[in-house]
Amino acid sequence: MLSSLFFLILGSLGLYFGSEFLIDGAKSLAKKLKVSDLVIGLTIVSIGTSFPELVVGLISAFQGYTDFVIGNVLGSNIANIGLAIGLPALFFKIDFDLKNSIAPFIYNLLACLMLYIFLQDSLINSKEAQGLLLVFFVYIIASFLRPNITSCNGELENENVCPAYQSVLRIITGSTILYYGSVLFVDNGAIPLVEQFGFSEKAVGMTVVAIGTSLPELFVTLMALSKREVGISLGNIIGSNIFNILFVLSTIALVTPIETTNVNFELFLGVGFLLSLMFFIYLHKGLNKITASVLFIGYITFLYLQFYG
Repeated sequence: MLSSLFFLILGSLGLYFGSEFLIDGAKSLAKKLKVSDLVIGLTIVSIGTSFPELVVGLISAFQGYTDFVIGNVLGSNIANIGLAIGLPALFFKIDFDLKNSIAPFIYNLLACLMLYIFLQDSLINSKEAQGLLLVFFVYIIASFLRPNITSCNGELENENVCPAYQSVLRIITGSTILYYGSVLFVDNGAIPLVEQFGFSEKAVGMTVVAIGTSLPELFVTLMALSKREVGISLGNIIGSNIFNILFVLSTIALVTPIETTNVNFELFLGVGFLLSLMFFIYLHKGLNKITASVLFIGYITFLYLQFYG
């Protein structure tokens, strides 16, 4: 077990630092194109922080651990709200107006609805994957075409912008580190936990794997909130959840059909976390310590139920 935990930690470090390089390069390129801050959070940053889910999912699918794939995505989406935004919000008050991000929330709910319909036969096939991918591209295009809606007062105006070649180099370096970190995380960490200790793929995917792949979102959110970059932090979380369902699952399903056990409980729980986040932001114009505690305690309860429920 100690060796599995060691490789989980080592792989998580690879996922984190790989994502950092990838995000830095992507943000620098985006600022050169004069893209608004919340758009960067909803698209560039969220795609970068969700790359671990994509790489881990592809590796797991190729090795036949398909429950890791759906478990990782749904578990990550719950972790993104309960852990990656709930935990930092215990230390940093989040002031945000729901009207600035109502469209991404709606896309998130639409993605969950589509996934629920497609999973009625416990399988995501290539045609269903194409439907998810189509909505993803609509979301991306719509995000960039509505800068007036998604502007967040120039949070990144003072961000250092590297030359284009350095940005591309960071993206390539980050992607490479992400890949090898994912291999260590899955092959030497998560899979031995299933094989040696009898844990179900679903439980490990929803918890251990999901937390590992959500570390970039957690660290990015902490760093963004410490710099008062609320648009980046919240956009990162919502954008990552959209990306996980619409792009990660669709890409993997185009390569190989995704078979899964019943995950309706986890899917509905993820929707519940999302609606709670929307309600708290609407009610308090953001998140405070009390509402953040509700999200965080809810996530800890979810972890407990995965193994002992």
